[in-house]
Amino acid sequence: MGFWTRAVLHVLLPRSCVFCRRDLAFGDETPLCPDCRAALPPAPEPACARCGGALGVRRDFCAPCTGRLFSCRLIRAACAHRGPAAALVHAFKFRGLPSAAREAGRAMARGLPRRPEFRGVDALAAVPLHPRRERERGYNQAEILARELAAACGLPLVNALVRVRGGGPSWGLTRARRRAELAGAFAPRADAALAGRRLLLVDDVCATSTTFEECARALRAAGAADVLGYAFARAGRAIS
Repeated sequence: MGFWTRAVLHVLLPRSCVFCRRDLAFGDETPLCPDCRAALPPAPEPACARCGGALGVRRDFCAPCTGRLFSCRLIRAACAHRGPAAALVHAFKFRGLPSAAREAGRAMARGLPRRPEFRGVDALAAVPLHPRRERERGYNQAEILARELAAACGLPLVNALVRVRGGGPSWGLTRARRRAELAGAFAPRADAALAGRRLLLVDDVCATSTTFEECARALRAAGAADVLGYAFARAGRAIS
């Protein structure tokens, strides 16, 4: 699309920030205005040392993570799921705006230097959508996030997992129901070379950490040496 065509469209159909609805400047291709990009809420603190869920008091682990071993060793998020961050998630999940996922991926990339616990990973992997859901949406938002991270940090993005069983919306499910719905939903790709690799698994939102755990279980069964999780947004409190 040429410059003048874009200029005319900007006048006739101005784009607005997905959160505050302020008109975006001509040439600004991001879905958030500069003020809302600067106001992305930080991840919850204090947080569980393993899953990153918010804690009501200062302690090391939330109740579900206390005294247990996990396939996904730890999980961190770039933002809390509220305000402009929640607006970005809504835009790429329900409004068909992959540009919102790219903006979220860039925010995750900016947060990487503050995550020394991720040092030592040698590849990225995205949480897969079921093929039917990906056809409906037109893209896998987690893959877009992972591509932005890969470009920023120089690590390879491996096509490691498939979702072999679909499921309904997960919002509002308890941890137990979420675990039952996702059990066996992910499998390693037959051609993925995962043995001995230390993987950073990427997803859009972490609520109960069940998706990360089920994906990590499949990756470790295929020989992955370590799996860490990185989400764009952490939703809610750690669930007991």
